[in-house]
Amino acid sequence: MFDPRPHFHEQPEVEGFPRYDCEIASSEMPSGASWLANCLLELNVALWKPWGADLRGDWRQRGGRRYRYDRHDEAWRRLLPSLRHGREFAFRAAPVPRLTHAWPGTCADLPRTLLFVRDPRDALYSFWQRARRAGLEDAGLPFAEFIHRPWFHYPLSRVDFLALWLGAWRQALQDREHLIVRYEDYRADALGTLRRAADFLGIGAAEAELGRAVAASDFQVARAAEQALIAKGTLQAQFIRAGRAEEWRSHFDTAMHAAIGARFDSLNRWLGYAPGPAPAAAAPAPPLEQVLLAAQAQPWPAERAQRLIRWLIAASMDAGFT
Repeated sequence: MFDPRPHFHEQPEVEGFPRYDCEIASSEMPSGASWLANCLLELNVALWKPWGADLRGDWRQRGGRRYRYDRHDEAWRRLLPSLRHGREFAFRAAPVPRLTHAWPGTCADLPRTLLFVRDPRDALYSFWQRARRAGLEDAGLPFAEFIHRPWFHYPLSRVDFLALWLGAWRQALQDREHLIVRYEDYRADALGTLRRAADFLGIGAAEAELGRAVAASDFQVARAAEQALIAKGTLQAQFIRAGRAEEWRSHFDTAMHAAIGARFDSLNRWLGYAPGPAPAAAAPAPPLEQVLLAAQAQPWPAERAQRLIRWLIAASMDAGFT
């Protein structure tokens, strides 16, 4: 279902939607970006190939930009609870967002970029909880060991990957029209956060429409959908857990803070997050050329690959890698 080829992500390849016109980027680690995606669905924004998944076969065109979702198992309702079998959407002509977890530069730049972020400490903590609950890691694995294990095929630990990924996007956004949306703002004021995102994306929606989208995308709605799918046997593991912001404040101990180190200090200042409790030793520098190979940047246009290496170098320096 997931297609890693960069050219697959360049265009929607769906009748009535010739191109993407904006990008919504979020880390692969738990960020809450699916909340915004579901709100957009409720506002009749088409989400083609979400996060690299080819779901085009689940849709039936009913004329023009009207499409019916046709998937009996409804497995995607864990992430997008509005994707109910048989539901019809009269999609807007614009915006047409590309939802991505990719490195900046993987695809051609788009006019606008929305970066959805979560406090890195909470993203890592939530990922740790999810991996153990889903049986992907041993239930007794300590947080510090978990975040220092490799990130898939990359020559990077999980914590270093997140630091570099966020840092690279920080560099890329300097030359783009962009908006940063934080998970913490969504949890504090969902309606106001959606309004900011909708305004940035050029979505004309009344307050009542925004309110309905927020209600249909609530954390409790997604969790109930997931629980129903688990009860039916469609899904096996629970992913949706607490839905709380700033869990690190009450759950981190000295060892967990030490495992994070100083990697995110500069990023936290940029994103408006609280600093760590005390200065920490710098981490060793990652092998950036090998990171580029793991990112499968070889077939990219040379200019894009060269930009990514520049962004990675800047991100590495910003994270204090030595």
